[in-house]
Amino acid sequence: MAVAILAAAAITVAATDGTGPRSYFSSWDGPACTGRMSSAGTCGCSPVHFHGGHEFNFRGETATLYSEHGCAGTPYQVFEDTQACGDFGWRSIHIDC
Repeated sequence: MAVAILAAAAITVAATDGTGPRSYFSSWDGPACTGRMSSAGTCGCSPVHFHGGHEFNFRGETATLYSEHGCAGTPYQVFEDTQACGDFGWRSIHIDC
């Protein structure tokens, strides 16, 4: 029983000390979040490659989506899990790390 408690504590530390998974953004080229998929999970500005659907998986790092390439144009801040499986206008994303 003590081993299980220690293992659970180690997992909790790993997920909150910066070594766990980061927030990331996925986009698909087909309708209803189908087809080819591209992900962006690095800190800073990244292009959004596909526009048939998207999903943001919030893991502690907020992000800002932009209507133009290079993180320019109209901003939209994301601070929770989101998904939209249809055409969208975001062209770049900045993940705040």
